[in-house]
Amino acid sequence: MVDAEEYYSVNTIPALAWALDLYFKAGGKIKEGGIVELVFPAGAHKELMKKKGDHEIFLWLSKKKLFVRARCNYNKECSFNSERIDGSDREGLKGLPWGEINDRSFFIALRKWLIRNKFDYVTLIRALNTACDRKVEIPLTTKYGRTFKKFDDYRKNKWPEDATPDNREKFLEEVLVRVSFWIQSAAQVNALKS
Repeated sequence: MVDAEEYYSVNTIPALAWALDLYFKAGGKIKEGGIVELVFPAGAHKELMKKKGDHEIFLWLSKKKLFVRARCNYNKECSFNSERIDGSDREGLKGLPWGEINDRSFFIALRKWLIRNKFDYVTLIRALNTACDRKVEIPLTTKYGRTFKKFDDYRKNKWPEDATPDNREKFLEEVLVRVSFWIQSAAQVNALKS
């Protein structure tokens, strides 16, 4: 069983929530006509070994704040169901059942959601960089002994050649992956600020 501290969602969603707070403060815009919610399939509701319905985790924006909740679409009394959780609440997110979420498709879905809602690309990337620096005590020395002065130094480490600003989708996805590992690395050495 995976430790909740290691789930990509638990490390990425709070950083994205912090970044979106900065993004909106900087005057960043989103798509007109509302926000599409992002749904992560999270397994099945089973009774007597038979699938009865689906479990899903939803991510959405409301009044410029990021929220997450788990929902069983078969039984309102299912233990899978959760209350709405603020996306910036890392401890709250650790309590959700992320185990069935496909790790690779998590980043692809999150990247597509951000692109689809037409966030200003440059402002969003800058907000992610700033949020990662503000919420982590820097310089950060990881549990493996490597020291990084800022998130940007960490982000550029072993950067794939095809993730260039010209290839925005790949670039954004790689930034999200790096954000997840940055927050996880900081949590491992108690360098996350509250």
